[in-house]
Amino acid sequence: MLLESGIYRLVYEYYETRILFGYYRYGEHLPSINRICDIFQMAPATVRNALSVLEKKGLIRVDARKTAKVIYKSSPAGFRRNAVKYFAPREAGVRELCESGRLLLEPLWEEGVRRWDEKNWQWFTKKLMAPSGNAVSLPVEFYYLALLSLNNGLALNFYWEVIGYIRLPYLVNKDENEITPYTGTDRCREDVVTWLHEQFADFYCEAVQEIKTFLRKNEEAVFPKGTEQLPFHWNIYRQRPQLCYTMVSLIIREINRGIYAAGSYLPSLPKMAEIYGVSVSTVRRTLSILKSLGLIESFHGKGTQICTTVRPMDFSKTEIREGMRLYLESMEVLALTIRRISFYTLEHICEDERRQLEEEFLKMLREGKSYRSFEICLFFIEEKCPLSIVRECYGQLREMLAWGYSFTLHRLKARSLHDEYKERIQKAAEDLHQRDYKAFAEKWESLLKHEEKMMRNGLTGLLETGEKK
Repeated sequence: MLLESGIYRLVYEYYETRILFGYYRYGEHLPSINRICDIFQMAPATVRNALSVLEKKGLIRVDARKTAKVIYKSSPAGFRRNAVKYFAPREAGVRELCESGRLLLEPLWEEGVRRWDEKNWQWFTKKLMAPSGNAVSLPVEFYYLALLSLNNGLALNFYWEVIGYIRLPYLVNKDENEITPYTGTDRCREDVVTWLHEQFADFYCEAVQEIKTFLRKNEEAVFPKGTEQLPFHWNIYRQRPQLCYTMVSLIIREINRGIYAAGSYLPSLPKMAEIYGVSVSTVRRTLSILKSLGLIESFHGKGTQICTTVRPMDFSKTEIREGMRLYLESMEVLALTIRRISFYTLEHICEDERRQLEEEFLKMLREGKSYRSFEICLFFIEEKCPLSIVRECYGQLREMLAWGYSFTLHRLKARSLHDEYKERIQKAAEDLHQRDYKAFAEKWESLLKHEEKMMRNGLTGLLETGEKK
């Protein structure tokens, strides 16, 4: 029920971490495939795929009709070295997990629990309200179940990327009797949300403190001082042409900013390849997607022109449907997290930075480009939020937001983009001027929820049928 194809990395990373850090020693056996399937809620083929990777890495040996055997050898000092070498370069990211999780992941968990269906409740009841013996070895299961009901692949992808980066849950060794029990007597969603918050503090924040203590004890002995930090990077394109999708987003934003004005011609393919530092084939594929989005038109012997009016979008193209799905999913993540994150960011900036953001909004209003305030707000968070995981997440979401530009024009028809948003942006600027950060954050939450609903209503059928719009 839980894990989809491609998330075999969870099993691989879990057992890799526990082997390299000495939780499993040479000669010991991993659980049976059936037991691993039960723990992770994966199909046997997916588990076998993960075990195959572990075998290729020289960590285990897989024999027919036997459980996998650990063949990796090391000493206690070697295990400590492995742990320090992994966590020392990631200490800054690990340290901020509790705060970043509160801002980014908790709003997603909360909404997910509120959408639980009967199947979700049955799983929850079985895991946490059944007699002892049904041990839960991974705290990530609970949060994954909550996220799963959002039906948002981008949110799930982000969650697994964070877990894979910090790897702390893979080191938690708590059985059912050590888990704080859920004591609710009925299926109250808010009670479950409260319980999940408590588990986050128990499993994650305590583990963060343990890692910090471990590093302070061992860092000087096995790892040099001044370790260069490896920041968290969110790879949302694992099975997608990342450079091409990024190029599409970049050019849409440049059209939006007026760098490429309506009616003007783009540079030649070789010139664009030079400007953006990509191959001509990447430029060609990018332009094909932009044409399918209805933003450009090519003329033989003349070049590629920015359309003065948006053309029909071709939803029969796989890359268009995929890009717009990512757009909708990014809008949902933004709508659920923007209130906490924008408030947090504004609370941690100086007066000059607040004034700068206010001036940016006022400038867009004067120029009749209030619609650009979406990107300005997200870019401000990407630049100014003290938490690196938040900055990385919002940077990627900002890129995805550009994909909705052409469909927004279709949705508004004759209405101008500026007229659609100017009143809300004016009020947001007033909130900034008055330093009412709570009101500012609430307005952005309301606006993004409204946009996400409108776009979802318009796009869902087209994504399913693959029609032109």
